[in-house]
Amino acid sequence: MKFLLNKSVMIAIGIAAVVSIWLLSGLFTEKEQVVAKSVVDTHTKNKVNVLVSTQEAHDHADILSLYGQTEANREVELKAQTKGRISELLIEKGTLVKKGDIIARITMDDRKYQLEGARAAVRFRELEYDASKKLSQKSFRSQTKLAESKSLLNSARADLENIRLDIEHTEIKAPFDGYLENTSIEVGDFVDSGDPIAKIVDLSPIVVSAAIPEYSISKIKDGQAARAVLNDGRILEGIVRFIAATSDNSTRTYRVEMEAPNDAQELINVGITAKLQLSIGRQHAYQVSPAILTLSDEGVIGIKTVDDANKVVFHPIKLLEDTPEGVWITGLPQTARIITRGQEYVSVGQEVITTEDGDEQKANTDKQPSAPAIAKAQEQ
Repeated sequence: MKFLLNKSVMIAIGIAAVVSIWLLSGLFTEKEQVVAKSVVDTHTKNKVNVLVSTQEAHDHADILSLYGQTEANREVELKAQTKGRISELLIEKGTLVKKGDIIARITMDDRKYQLEGARAAVRFRELEYDASKKLSQKSFRSQTKLAESKSLLNSARADLENIRLDIEHTEIKAPFDGYLENTSIEVGDFVDSGDPIAKIVDLSPIVVSAAIPEYSISKIKDGQAARAVLNDGRILEGIVRFIAATSDNSTRTYRVEMEAPNDAQELINVGITAKLQLSIGRQHAYQVSPAILTLSDEGVIGIKTVDDANKVVFHPIKLLEDTPEGVWITGLPQTARIITRGQEYVSVGQEVITTEDGDEQKANTDKQPSAPAIAKAQEQ
């Protein structure tokens, strides 16, 4: 009986030991899981969550931007070609003129009488020459006399042409279509041949000039498409019309000109600052918001991306073009996961958690109540 009791006690003790070991085993496992979870949570908390946008490079024109200004297509300072007093000033400065329009007149004085005298002299010399020719044919006058009368006739004709030109020069006319920029005379002023009268500028087409560096001169061609952005925001589309063959000795740059239509209704004036944009090739590029551009520790401008291991990579970039929709840049691989938010809080080589830009927008949209749900809530 005592043996049976001891046996029962031993069995009970064995069962209790097994249960205790099982319970302790579970306790240790739970603690290990808690510790492991704590380590994972701590590691995760050390990672920064950044917003990324996976993009592909696009074929884009490589734009060379040069600062210049608008210029007249041509301009001329009209000068008097005869002397006399200004009798009329027919067009005011700032007025659009057509080729041949009379701007001012000089008094005729005795020019009409000079014209009549020159005509009479020509008629007399013509009669004299005809008579000499007939006498010469009958051998009554020598060839020398005939040549002399011919010379006198030519001289009389030249005098007649000179007075005609002098009378024509009393009317000062516009040599081409343009704007009368200014005048140097008033009615009653006496002018001599060579004195300035007025300045006329031709603004159609308008010209934008700039200086191109020598390392880019071979990349542009005469006649290629060009664009200019004026300081007031207006945009001109035109073509390259001139590339200088020689450089400026002091700057080692070459003059380049673009021409573009100039509507009289929205006239573009001379002297407006402009940014001339010329295509010098094509390359793969990205269009991004300027807000995501950042600086490296060395002060180099660039963009941060995330690689396949979710680590931050810095890429120095080159700015190609600044547009209202964003800036065009190069320096990234063909496909890039660009950090669009959080780039200032992460460093190169740091492992991060990424959220795709489109996924976050979708999540934010899903959180918003639908229109029917809002209407139903308002009814309740």
